[in-house]
Amino acid sequence: MPVRLSFDRVAAIYDETRALSPKVLSHVLGILVDQLLGKSVLEVGVGTGRYAVPLQKSGLDVVGVDISHKMVETGLGKGLKNVVLADGARLPFTPRAFDMATTTHMLHLVPDWREVLLEIVRVTRNSYFSILERSSRTTNLHREYDRLAAEAGYKWFPPGLHERELPAILPPDLVMPVGPFEEVVPADHLLEELDERSFSSQWGTPEAIHRQVMRELRHRWAGHEFTHAWTLEVTFWRVARLAELANRPVQK
Repeated sequence: MPVRLSFDRVAAIYDETRALSPKVLSHVLGILVDQLLGKSVLEVGVGTGRYAVPLQKSGLDVVGVDISHKMVETGLGKGLKNVVLADGARLPFTPRAFDMATTTHMLHLVPDWREVLLEIVRVTRNSYFSILERSSRTTNLHREYDRLAAEAGYKWFPPGLHERELPAILPPDLVMPVGPFEEVVPADHLLEELDERSFSSQWGTPEAIHRQVMRELRHRWAGHEFTHAWTLEVTFWRVARLAELANRPVQK
């Protein structure tokens, strides 16, 4: 079995570092409830239930799957229901058990992302969807961290493929934009998240390189503010086409 990146280590801070603002989340949930009402939904990589919990509380039939015990425990504390501890590439469900399935910010973490998609094809009747971010940040401290770490000798490669890259492989059947949105973010807040190694791309960074990169980032950006403008896209593929997506070659 390919090595999985476990998010147990960041379960306590995951929501804090990935949360959408209430305004943005409300817009996304409005679209999801409208599209998913009356359908059975599977979320592979449900984590803490960032989307599943509010959807379940809205009356939707959502089942979650995840491999991280601590992420699921955090979700259960928030009211997450109907969750199964399992591998996304080996789903414990009968064929065509769900109307729709989703992953969000998950496929880049698994080397066998194609197997995850093929399992979704097996257990889903209608559609697969994901929530993609299209950002226009002029400065992205996370990417700058990765660049400086690479220059210092450590380069991280995601084991899988990010969902935002899927439309370039296979055009989706439906894209529903949400936004645009804009917010001002203090650099000190972002620097603190990076210093705590909140993101999977940082977990393998040698400590000496991590400290060197953080010193440089703080020197450049402490006390600054960034304007972050972005649009979210709720993107759908008919599940009959998903096997085609999983089997197409990917150029990186």
